[in-house]
Amino acid sequence: MNGCGYNHKMFYQILSITGPVFILIFIGFFVSKCNIDIHQKTLGFLLTHIGSPCLIFNALSTTNIDYIILIEIGSAAISVIFISSLLAILVIKLLKESFSPYFSCLIHPNSANLALPLSILTYGEQGLIFAIPYFVVVAFSQNTIGYMTILGSVNIFRLFYHPIFVMTFLGAFIMITKINVPEIALTSTKYLGNLVIPLSLILLGYSLPSLKVDNFKKGLIFSIARFLIGFTSAISVIYFGGFQGPQAGVIMIMSMMPVAVLNYIFTVQNDKDSNTVGGLVMISTTIMLVVLPFFMNNILNYY
Repeated sequence: MNGCGYNHKMFYQILSITGPVFILIFIGFFVSKCNIDIHQKTLGFLLTHIGSPCLIFNALSTTNIDYIILIEIGSAAISVIFISSLLAILVIKLLKESFSPYFSCLIHPNSANLALPLSILTYGEQGLIFAIPYFVVVAFSQNTIGYMTILGSVNIFRLFYHPIFVMTFLGAFIMITKINVPEIALTSTKYLGNLVIPLSLILLGYSLPSLKVDNFKKGLIFSIARFLIGFTSAISVIYFGGFQGPQAGVIMIMSMMPVAVLNYIFTVQNDKDSNTVGGLVMISTTIMLVVLPFFMNNILNYY
């Protein structure tokens, strides 16, 4: 296949992924402009305490993942988050901003909306197998540690009774023991998990009319920081961990994604500067969508 044909095909593949993202955001924006009320805190609770736990449980209990791959990629994800945390603290100190809510925004990428489809697009079924463990680690971290840092208080016991922890534990147990899960449970968690991406994006679009100019300025600075932190952390883990090929590619894809939409959901739930964080999510997502062809081309060339 020649270069033009490849680029033409890649363009439409990327459009098929990014198009729905913009459509769902626009739907939320349109609903807001029509003065239709959406109870954002209720939807936020639905996403963080029901949708996300079900998404993780279904992914773990239905995907055949080798234990070695699970440990390797899971450890890589933990390492990336750890390095990102150190860099995020440095950035926040340099910019003299508050720890909450920006810490979670800088260390938790959007590992679901774009990263999972991109991993599949780039490496097929193998990409999905590598991406699932990474996604689980990020989702667990974001819904526990990330949530607590945005809230501004740390409650270690919350880790053990939060639905994310419970469903992650159950999903991992089922994956290891190969227990047959009733079809009704798998179907129910699949449907509930499928709510996460569309509702998150619609809720983000709903907030856009309330964003202000100064929010975009701050959002641009933190968006650039998010990408630099993600790249630095990923390249360090890939190099020192000896990762190559699709594994390294998936780690880079998952680490370089824009700010996760759930960060905005958390700020809405806890009244923590949701306008600024919403702008940060939107700006970082737009930047990634614009540079996506270049980004994916480099992923394929190097990994």
